[in-house]
Amino acid sequence: MIAVMKKRATLTGRAGDVADLALDEIRNGYNAERVWWNEIKPEMHDVINTHVAGPVRDIPIRIYKPNDLDEGPTLLYLHGGGWILGNLETHDRVMRLLADFSGAWVVGVDYALSPEYKFPVALNEVRAVLDWLQAHGPDHGLDSAKLGIGGDSAGANLAVSVTQLYHQQNPGLIQFLLLYYGAYGLTESASWQQYGNAEFEFTREEKEFYLTSYLGDAHDRNDPRFNVLKGDIGLLPRAFIAAAECDPLQDDSIALYKAMEREGRPATLKIYPGVLHSFIHYSRMLNQATEALRDGADALNECFS
Repeated sequence: MIAVMKKRATLTGRAGDVADLALDEIRNGYNAERVWWNEIKPEMHDVINTHVAGPVRDIPIRIYKPNDLDEGPTLLYLHGGGWILGNLETHDRVMRLLADFSGAWVVGVDYALSPEYKFPVALNEVRAVLDWLQAHGPDHGLDSAKLGIGGDSAGANLAVSVTQLYHQQNPGLIQFLLLYYGAYGLTESASWQQYGNAEFEFTREEKEFYLTSYLGDAHDRNDPRFNVLKGDIGLLPRAFIAAAECDPLQDDSIALYKAMEREGRPATLKIYPGVLHSFIHYSRMLNQATEALRDGADALNECFS
């Protein structure tokens, strides 16, 4: 992990907290750094870029087909980036590896970023893509009868939230959750006390910047569409919950796992030792990143086998 941190320092031109930088600087730095991590990636049988009509704009999506089969299980994947960063390119290798390891067809969603589009626009866009999958997924070989949703960080938050919302009217439609170091609603926790500082590359100031950028009013922080631990945990399907040890969000994953246990929902929690938030990006150098992606792919296959 230290070697990754040193490599990252050579790739990014920015320094200091994101809260001290202009939004364009933050995004440009994030995108530029991710280029190196995404340079080497598995080939796919096919990659299709298309759009889905959404509530406020057309939503770009990317379909990764890892094999030449007529159809396969579908994993809708929602990228992280604090709701203000990230796109299909920054998470390209992650999505390709998940498709390669699992054999599932992965659908990446380039949802609208904040603060230009605040909560709950991104959430509503993911719901629109789910509607599209039900209506038009089979035209692309996407099996909506074997449907999972995955994501990292902010994307994991969106994955849980949209599943809770969707299952209010369509229980059982989403059969699997693949969640990497998500934010599920805790803003104060023991892991925030221990790891919420510059040494571990995730500060309280950054947290506030992300939340303020994404959420409109203070009461949104208690909205169960954001604070999913206050939502209906009983609506969630089988989940693989991955957490990083040296991450202020570690306790969010533990809290979600315990909440699912209390509701009798099947879940697996794995905490990867010695790694920071966002670690699955660094599989070019970091064995735990590859391990976590393989673990998630294996859990997906076990659900649909």
